Amino acid sequence: MTNTKTNSMASNMTHTIRSKCLQLLIGSLIATQVQAATLQEIFELAVNNDPELAAAEATFKSNSEILVTGRAGLLPRINLSGGSSVGNRWILGTPLPSEPSGSHSWNASLQQPLFQLDSWYRFKKSRNQHAQFVATFADAQQTLIVRVAESYLAVLEAQAALTSAQAQRDSVQRQLEQVQQRFDVGLVAITDVLEAKAAFDDAIVAVIEQEGSQNTSFESLLRITGQPISEVSGFVAEMPIEYPKPNNVEAWVEKALQQNYSLVAEREGLKASEKDVKIARAGHFPTVTASAAWNHSVSKGRNFLGSKTDNRSYSVNINIPIYQGGNVRSGAKQAAYSHDAAQSNYDFQQRTIVENTRNLFTAINTDVARVRARQRSIESSQSALDATRTGYEVGTRNIVEVLQAQQQLNQAQFHYASARYQYIRDNLRLKQMVGSLSPDDISAVTQYVETSNVVRRVVPNTR
Repeated sequence: MTNTKTNSMASNMTHTIRSKCLQLLIGSLIATQVQAATLQEIFELAVNNDPELAAAEATFKSNSEILVTGRAGLLPRINLSGGSSVGNRWILGTPLPSEPSGSHSWNASLQQPLFQLDSWYRFKKSRNQHAQFVATFADAQQTLIVRVAESYLAVLEAQAALTSAQAQRDSVQRQLEQVQQRFDVGLVAITDVLEAKAAFDDAIVAVIEQEGSQNTSFESLLRITGQPISEVSGFVAEMPIEYPKPNNVEAWVEKALQQNYSLVAEREGLKASEKDVKIARAGHFPTVTASAAWNHSVSKGRNFLGSKTDNRSYSVNINIPIYQGGNVRSGAKQAAYSHDAAQSNYDFQQRTIVENTRNLFTAINTDVARVRARQRSIESSQSALDATRTGYEVGTRNIVEVLQAQQQLNQAQFHYASARYQYIRDNLRLKQMVGSLSPDDISAVTQYVETSNVVRRVVPNTR
């Protein structure tokens, strides 16, 4: 990938994110809580307030100045100086009085490198480094998208776990009331009541734990957005769950090797280390510099000793290094070893990208199958619960089996929701892995957000 293409990819990423960030009425959204925040709104808040992204942007701007410093070694250097003085003159040994005197002068010089290999390679290195910084910043932008989505989904998943725990508690409570009524009329033994009571107490504990988890899940939104968000919108009941397109892992791996921003950064860093070797070896080569100087000076007296001088000089200077005590050779060997280390780091990063891309591709295919299986599990668990209840009514099943069947249904519903959230996470991570993740993906997920499905931050119950 060329430097131009790398710069274009990351610049487009920056422009896209900034163009997507509309001016939100943050105070209205957070203070009044007219409606729950959506994934898109939280992302836009994060773009403007996330400290990690702000630090990455400031670092990028700082590092971008390396282009100027790298180019400076090829450009001329111009210096200008001047001065003025006044005083009195005496002629020693004569009766002549002192006379006022003065002088002024200015000097200008210009130096232009004609042949300096180290400066040329430093300039080439600065371009590689700048491309590296661009890719690193683009990777930070994509990482923000993933962090926002994962934090949002963590809230929804915590709510799904809480909902499951509450449903289990409510169903066990109803079951306990029914068992108590049956015991009161002598239809069941006291052991059924005690088992139902124990299950109810466990269900209460589970609800308390899940309330705490749901409450703390909102903290990550505060860290990213800087705003105390207490309500978010959940997803619709049905959303498309599809296999990757193309459903060919090698196509995804090839794309990742070309466009993954962290790998692009490593590749540009490797190129920069190659320039370090050339810079070090350039110490063996002569340097040629052209120089020009201008000098103008005037000194004056009232009666005598005044003068005016103008000088101009032009030169070409050649410096041939003969021996520097082995410093050049040692520096070249050091740079070569550093390049070998950079090559090894790049190879490791490349293999890691391939591994992660393959794993995420497989994970998404597994997610699709898991979601569909979890959906069927809900149906079968509901049927099993109905049959178990019927069996309990006629005396072929006991209360423990009923409670277990109810718990299985509630867990199946939670696992279905969790599988959907994992599918979204893995899709975003795969797109980040191949360098194609953008704010459009946040918009695509947000279209399945249901604003009427409000998830409110709960205060943990400490009963």
